Parts: sequence; C-alpha cells; structure tokens
Amino acid sequence: MKCLVLAAILAVTFATPGWAMWQMYQKDGIVASFDYDSFAPFRGKPSVWVRWHYATPQDGIGGKKIQFTADCSAGKLYAVADTPYDGDGNYLASNQYFDAPKEYPVTPGSLNEATYKLLCH
Repeated sequence: MKCLVLAAILAVTFATPGWAMWQMYQKDGIVASFDYDSFAPFRGKPSVWVRWHYATPQDGIGGKKIQFTADCSAGKLYAVADTPYDGDGNYLASNQYFDAPKEYPVTPGSLNEATYKLLCH
C-alpha cells in the first residue's frame, strides 16, 4: 500500500510540470489567456504563449494560440508563431515568423497593449 501511495505522489509530482498554467485576461470581446510556464527569452527579448479565444468565430477561426515577443525599449509587440483553431477547437496549419516577426500595434486600452504589458511589466 505504501508503495502505491508513493508511486501516485511521484507520478503527480513529475506529471505536473507538463500541464500548462493558463492565466486569463480579457479585452475587446476576446477571452485571452497566457501560459505562465511559457515565459522564455526569444533572441534576447521576453516571449510568452497566449491563447485568444473569440466569443464569435471569425471567418471559421475560433481563436489562435500565439507566441508573442516584445521589444520593450521600443514599445513594440511581435508574433513569432501562431496556430489558429476552428470553432470546434481543432488546430489548423501553424505559421512561423521567426525570421520576420509579425508586428502587432500597441494601441492604448487594446488586447495588444495588455499582451505587451505582460511581457514588459
């Protein structure tokens, strides 16, 4: 019995880091969340994976999982990768912008600004 309990504790302990720690923030009718465990540098700049879930699907897209990075000194936000998903949650083709990150404007009060602030607080 002790071995079974010990095995269960070890399994939970070692499995837990693989689970994403998603934290929610919301703006502009989009339910957004970021994976707390995904904060990491990208070419010397901060980056994080976020998920933007649209309240109403847009052109067949239910949302996107996006890796953002920011140039905090320049006040700029960029996507370096994204994976859209349909209204049923099925992931579609991934896009990578590693060589030429896609800029997102940082407009005051917007979801982009909230995402920028996550990276440059």
